Amino acid sequence: MKIYGWIVGLVLFVIVAAIGAVAIPNPLGAQILAEAKYRGYLSYTPDEAVTLAYKRCTTCHPADKMLKYCSRCGPPFIVVSHSMKKYTELMIQKGGAFKPFSDAEVIAITQVWNGLVGNWEPDWGTKDINKLLQGDQALIRLAETPIEKRPIEMALKNKQAPGSHKEDRMITP
Repeated sequence: MKIYGWIVGLVLFVIVAAIGAVAIPNPLGAQILAEAKYRGYLSYTPDEAVTLAYKRCTTCHPADKMLKYCSRCGPPFIVVSHSMKKYTELMIQKGGAFKPFSDAEVIAITQVWNGLVGNWEPDWGTKDINKLLQGDQALIRLAETPIEKRPIEMALKNKQAPGSHKEDRMITP
């Protein structure tokens, strides 16, 4: 019976310590929250997603590349995001020091650029987008999600990234 009480006490201590590490502002708590978001256990807020999109995307090229992007220049951002995810994976295999994109990150980043620059998925057929996503289940689920149910994208729908030309489309005000 003493061991049972000791185990329960230890478990309670671990739970309280974990809550404290996350709830009390400190570097460890911030790191735990960042990892939970990276893995998709917690959602990115729209502001966090915008910061993430700029931070991750400008590692390889200037922000103007996304801000000047238009539907006439190539596929929708959801396909571009998939390509960047795959490119990063290939660079890692070749010895590059890149952090791989998690599904949660790439979904948040896609919604940011869709919201701030434009979403042109409706201009493309669903079959075409799915083919270009090459079985990427996270992005296929996003493509199948109505735009009105994409929280980051909807939070940014009336905003525009500085330096971008947001085209009026049937789904983008």
